[in-house]
Amino acid sequence: MQPQKKNTSLKDNWSQYNCPTGVSGRKVAASMNREHWNLTTWGLKHVSINPDFVILDVGCGGGKTISRLTRHTVQGKVYGIDHSADMVEYSKQVNKKLIATKRAEIMQGSAEKTGFKEDFFDLVTAIETYYFWPNLAETFLEIKRILKNEGYLLIISEMIKDGVYEVENAEIIAKTQVHLVPLVEMERMLYSAGFSSVKIYRKRKTDWNAILAQK
Repeated sequence: MQPQKKNTSLKDNWSQYNCPTGVSGRKVAASMNREHWNLTTWGLKHVSINPDFVILDVGCGGGKTISRLTRHTVQGKVYGIDHSADMVEYSKQVNKKLIATKRAEIMQGSAEKTGFKEDFFDLVTAIETYYFWPNLAETFLEIKRILKNEGYLLIISEMIKDGVYEVENAEIIAKTQVHLVPLVEMERMLYSAGFSSVKIYRKRKTDWNAILAQK
């Protein structure tokens, strides 16, 4: 969830990107729903979603990705978790009609201990969120546990550690307290967690990147 450097109204809210709360947190959530739209559109092109898929959006934030995913899962269901109670409530409001019709369910939870049963999801998405996870290796193991056989994890990000980005954006990275990991290291960790295949995607002339890992 990269802060928008040109949006001065959000500069005082940089500390909110990790765990948005209160009025400032709601502003960040609204910003995420707007600013992540094009990135999410690009990232979702790298995975096929069947109508009966059961999907989990980890770090669901403002909740817009959940509503987008339900358009693909007319016979399935989309779950969302976030470690911020305020974001859970915000996301529930955004998706209240989908929740009422059992198309979506949103709850408070952590990425490394989701609380879901084994072999439950066809797809887990994580958009602009992995760099806030306290233990990446444990989280990959947890996601693999809750994925069905041959299920997918899709990580979409607009921040990257490539020797250039983290230098040019050092101030923002420090203020938002993100922990960036090189894509090749992410690939290695996913294979170590037991995923059978890992594909990395980059959008030309941008920092946008996506990782698609299959159980």
